[in-house]
Amino acid sequence: MDLFACRRFFLLVATSLFVFLSPISFATATDLLLFVTKQGDTITVRAVSPFDTLEYTIDSEAGLIDKLEQIYDRIERRPEKTGTLDKVGAFFDQQYRSVREAIPFWKENSEEDRATDESTDQDALTPLLAAAGNLLLTPVAPLLAISSRVGFVVDEECLYYPFDALHVDGVPLFLKKPVFYALTEPSPTSVKASIGWRGLVVANAETDPQKGIDTVYGCFPESLRLDADTVRPETMVALQPVDFILVSADGGIDGLQLKHLVLKPNTLSALAPKLVYLDCNLYGINLNFIRQFHKSGVGVYVAPIFSRLNGSVSAQTMIRFFRALKNGDRPAQALLLARKTLYDSQRLDNENEVTALRSAFPFRVYQLN
Repeated sequence: MDLFACRRFFLLVATSLFVFLSPISFATATDLLLFVTKQGDTITVRAVSPFDTLEYTIDSEAGLIDKLEQIYDRIERRPEKTGTLDKVGAFFDQQYRSVREAIPFWKENSEEDRATDESTDQDALTPLLAAAGNLLLTPVAPLLAISSRVGFVVDEECLYYPFDALHVDGVPLFLKKPVFYALTEPSPTSVKASIGWRGLVVANAETDPQKGIDTVYGCFPESLRLDADTVRPETMVALQPVDFILVSADGGIDGLQLKHLVLKPNTLSALAPKLVYLDCNLYGINLNFIRQFHKSGVGVYVAPIFSRLNGSVSAQTMIRFFRALKNGDRPAQALLLARKTLYDSQRLDNENEVTALRSAFPFRVYQLN
């Protein structure tokens, strides 16, 4: 047994004894932070928990980056034509032209490419999730087992990698643990909502046809509800600070596209929200919004890193997330509950793993401050 294997063995024994002997439970254990950096084709991970700190490198020969890029491509692909995806793809092509080398897997997929047979994706995706998970997560498996949450603290260049979709013991990490992402080491506490929260909710009938925002508005009755087709710039200027913001809309090169205005990140952050939830394709990797919210002190940002599915799935994600917040769960736990129930319901409807993953996975929680 080599030195690294010995360390893992004794760590597993120690943490197992901790769980058995300690009066605290899994639910009150503390966070595992995984600091992930990328240099060329090499990934370095520094894992920090109250029980141990360890560092390991996954070199280019292991092919982790290639696997992560393939995973993103497989999840993002859609069997049906989505006009919104086409528009957002053009948006990102412009916004990220200067950093396209950092996103080598971003492709202008043809309609034929997006129509790839689901069974092919199924056959390819599951082994990729398992192999990449073995490389990235197996070294910290004992620490994962007793962590309450998992935080990925990543360089901007790594924001595009869906680390929490990778398998741990045959199951995607996002179905096992609350997960959040951060740009810098986060504070030990996170946003916690209350029923008295006052929010701003902006509804768009095209992107939220199931009217999920109406249910969220009912959960937080002190909130202000605006119609995306009628709100104007002077309305936004006159608004008072709010606890949270929820917008469902299409995204464009300058921001969220409403009928009479474009909502830019500084417009939203000026309202001093503790939490921002954007139901807009790919805005979970929108660097303009992430940087502005981080700089301005927004605590939590939630948005999809993929093209989310319009209609029932998108509506149910926001409904289940905000209901969990109202019931006292913190954002990472609330998203875990939303994702897990959506994934399980898709599987019960006999959908395959790829379809279930595409339905449940797209959204991500950022703990920015």
